Amino acid sequence: MRAHAAVSCALTYDMNRLLSKPAAIMVVAALVAWKTYLSSSLQLHPDEAYYWLWSRDLAAGYFDHPPLIAYLIRLTTLASQQELWVRFGGILETLVVSSLTWALSIRLAGDEKKAAASVITANVLPLTLAGSIVITPDIPLFLFVSLGTYAYWRMVETGQARYSYLLGVAFGLALLSKYTAVLLAPSLLLFTIVTAELRWLRTIHPYAAFLLGCLLFLPVVQWNREHHWVSFAFQFQHGLGGNGYSLGKVMTFIGGQMLVAGPVIFLAGAYASVRVLFQKNREMLFLSLTSLTVLAFFAYSSLTRPAAPNWPCSAYFTLSILVSHYLVSGSKAKERLWLIGAVVSLTLSIAVGLHTRFGIIPLEKISHTLSEKDATNWFYGWRELARELEKDPEIKVAFTDTSQMAAEITYYSGERIVGYVDSRHFGGGQYEYWDLPEGLRGERGVCITYREGTIPCSEYFTSVGQERTFTVKRDGNPIRTYRFAVGEGCRCQSAR
Repeated sequence: MRAHAAVSCALTYDMNRLLSKPAAIMVVAALVAWKTYLSSSLQLHPDEAYYWLWSRDLAAGYFDHPPLIAYLIRLTTLASQQELWVRFGGILETLVVSSLTWALSIRLAGDEKKAAASVITANVLPLTLAGSIVITPDIPLFLFVSLGTYAYWRMVETGQARYSYLLGVAFGLALLSKYTAVLLAPSLLLFTIVTAELRWLRTIHPYAAFLLGCLLFLPVVQWNREHHWVSFAFQFQHGLGGNGYSLGKVMTFIGGQMLVAGPVIFLAGAYASVRVLFQKNREMLFLSLTSLTVLAFFAYSSLTRPAAPNWPCSAYFTLSILVSHYLVSGSKAKERLWLIGAVVSLTLSIAVGLHTRFGIIPLEKISHTLSEKDATNWFYGWRELARELEKDPEIKVAFTDTSQMAAEITYYSGERIVGYVDSRHFGGGQYEYWDLPEGLRGERGVCITYREGTIPCSEYFTSVGQERTFTVKRDGNPIRTYRFAVGEGCRCQSAR
C-alpha cells in the first residue's frame, strides 16, 4: 500500500510538472526545432512546389484553391527561395496557434494544467506536427479559423463588439485560404442559437462582421466569375461529388482521423464532444459544437465520396482543447489516459518524420511494391531530376503531364527551365490559365513523364530525339523512373 501510494504521489508530481506553462513552452520549442530541421532538409512535395509556383504569379484566385497560400509563400520567400522559407508559414502558424490555444483554454477554464495539456495536445497530433511541415492551404486555414474561434469567444465573454469585427476579418482570411472555412459560420451560429446568445443577433455587429468577411472574399468570387466559376465547380465536385452511399467510406474516414490525431486522442475527443452535448456546461458545449460540426459534415460527405484525412483539420483547434479539458479534470485515471494519448500521437508524429527523413521503416525488405509506393518518396528525386536536365544547358522548357511535376522542375532548376502542362491533353490545373512565354519560341526543351502513356512531343517541337530514361533512388532503392525526349525548336503555342 505504501509503495502504491508513493508511485501515485510521484506520478502526480510528474504530471504537475508536465502540465505547466514552462513545460508546454519547452514542448512547443522542441517541436518547432524539429519542424525547422525537416523543413530545411526535405525536398518540396509536389503539391508544395505547385503552390510555390502560384506565389511567382500572384492572382485573386486559382484553379484549385483561393489565393492566400500563394501570398503567404510569397511573403516568407522574400529573402530566400530555399525549402525552409517556402514552408516557414507552417512554423509561424504553430507559434500563433499555440498562443491562441493557451489563451482560449485559460479563458474557458482558468486552469493552467488544462491549458498546458491543450497546447501539448494541439502540437503532438500527426495532423499538426507532421502535417504543418508541408505548406498547403490547410496552414492558413487552421490559423485563421483558430483566430476566428478565439475572437468569437472573446466577443461572448466580454460583450465587446470589436471582437466581432476581428471575427469577421479572420473569417474572410480563412475563406481566402480554403473554401471549407465556410463551416466556421454554421458552427458558431449553432452555438449562438443553442445557448440563447441571441442578443448578438439583435445588433448590427454580427451582420457587419459577416459582410466584412464576405468583402475580403469578394475578389475570389470575381475571379471565379471571370473564369466560368471553375474553382468553385472543381472543389464542389472534388469534395461532394460521387455516386451511391457507402458506410465503408465513412469507416475509412474515421480510420483516417484516428491516424491524423492518434487513436486515443480522437476516440476520447469524439466521446467527450458527444457527451458534453447533454451537459449544462457552456464552455465545453462551445468546444464541442465548433469541432463536432466540422467532423460530422465530412463524415456525412464521405458517404458518397471518400474524404481525405486532412479535410476537417479546422476541427482540431477546439477538439484539442476539449479532449484536454475533459481528461485533465482531477481524475488520475483520465490524466493517465491523456498522457497515453499524447505519447501515442507524438510517437506517430515523430515516426512519420523520422521515416520521411531517414527511411527508418525498411519497406524494401517487406515488398518492392510497398517501397516504390511509399508516400514519403514524393519528398525525393526532384533536385536530381533538375540536375539531370541541366546537364544540357540549352534546355529551356519541359513539357510534362502533371502540374506538380512541372512546378518541381521550375523550382529545382532555379527557374532556368520552365515547366509546362498542355491542358488540352492533361489536367493542367492552373496551367489552363497560363500561357507559355513567347520568349521560349525556337528554344530547346524536353517532354518528360514518370507515368504510363506518352506526351505528344511533335506538337511542341519541330523535331524530337530518341526517348531516354532516368531513375532516381532513395537510399539506393529506385523510387521513380522518368522517361524523356529532347526536342528542338519549341513551337510555343498556347494550350488554350
